[in-house]
Amino acid sequence: MCDNAMDMLMNKQYDEVLASLHEYSDSTKEVKPLSPQTAEKYLRKFKMFPVMRYERKYFSFQLEGCNDVKYDVIFASAKDAGIDKPAVIGYMFNPVKVDGEWYLCVKTENDFYDVTKQ
Repeated sequence: MCDNAMDMLMNKQYDEVLASLHEYSDSTKEVKPLSPQTAEKYLRKFKMFPVMRYERKYFSFQLEGCNDVKYDVIFASAKDAGIDKPAVIGYMFNPVKVDGEWYLCVKTENDFYDVTKQ
């Protein structure tokens, strides 16, 4: 599921990828399509850092709603970036299983623990 999304990104099928992505609320176990604001944020990221090539770096499945599949994405050749190596950024997905069905989710700001709010 994650590799398929990366293949679509490599082929610049942004609308298809965005349509397949979801947001997940751990507190309510709710999966919903991306909000328009989140979809726009990811579209900007996908266009700013286009997938030329990718490599899955690791995956970790720990809890129903807290899983990670991380990729290194080459988005510019060394020559285009003006550096010795290709330019790389990390992309991460959060696949979750709810009611026996898998969803390809992304992490949003609400997914991170804020130590300042203790």
